[in-house]
Amino acid sequence: MTIAIGRSAERGLFDVLDDWLKRDRFVFVGWSGILLFPCAYLAIGGWLTGTTFVTSWYTHGLASSYLEGCNFLTVAVSTPANSLGHSLLFLWGPEAQWDFVRWCQLGGLWTFVALHGAFSLIGFCLRQLEIARLVGLRPYNALAFTGPIAVFVSVFLMYPLGQSGWFFAPSFGVAGIFRFILFLQGFHNWTLNPFHMMGVAGILGGALLCAIHGATVENTLFQDGEGSNTFRAFEPTQAEETYSMVTANRFWSQI
Repeated sequence: MTIAIGRSAERGLFDVLDDWLKRDRFVFVGWSGILLFPCAYLAIGGWLTGTTFVTSWYTHGLASSYLEGCNFLTVAVSTPANSLGHSLLFLWGPEAQWDFVRWCQLGGLWTFVALHGAFSLIGFCLRQLEIARLVGLRPYNALAFTGPIAVFVSVFLMYPLGQSGWFFAPSFGVAGIFRFILFLQGFHNWTLNPFHMMGVAGILGGALLCAIHGATVENTLFQDGEGSNTFRAFEPTQAEETYSMVTANRFWSQI
C-alpha cells in the first residue's frame, strides 16, 4: 500500500471571490452583478428621487414631480438646460460644487440616471451571458439584448451628442418620451426615414424573435451531439427532442 502525502493547492483571493459570487442563492450575483446591481440601484433610485421631489423649472420651465402635483404620466427626470452643453454634471464639478440642491436644479439627475442606466443594461446583458455559460446554454438571449442596449445608447446618448447639449435627449418620463418623439418627428421627419424603419424592424423584431426562440429551442442544451452548429447537433429523423426545457427554466429562474 502506498500513501501519498502532499499539500492541497492553496486557494487565492480570486478563487474565493469567484466561489462566493457564483454561489447558489435566492438571487444570483455573479461577476456581472458587480456592475449590474449597484448601477441599477442608483439609476432606479435616482429616477424615483427625481420624479418625487425635483422640479424642472430651472431647466425647462416645467413642473415635473409628484411634489408639484404631477401624476405618473407627467412626472419626469428632465434633461439639463441647453446652456450646459454636454457637461457630465458631476456633483463635485464646477457647476454644482458639492451643492446637492443646486445639482438637482441644474439637471444633474438626468446624466446620473442616463449613465448608470446604460451601465446597468450592459450589466444585465453580461448577466444573461454569465448564467447561460454556467448552466450550459447558448448565448442567444444575451445577443438579442444587445439590440435594446444599442437603441438606448443611440437615442439617449448618441443623438444628443450630435446636438448642442443633453437638453435635446429624451427626459425620463412618459410625457417626456412622447414630447421627444413629437419633437424628433417635427425636426427630422424620422418616421419616413427608411433606415429608421429597417432599424426598428431589424433591431426590435430580431431581438424579440431571437429571445423567444432562443429561450425555448436554440438556446438550450442539445442532448444528441457536441457540434457547435445547430444543424450538426441532431439527426432530422431522430425521435427525441433536441432541447432541454428543464435547463431553459433554470436559466430564466436565475435571471
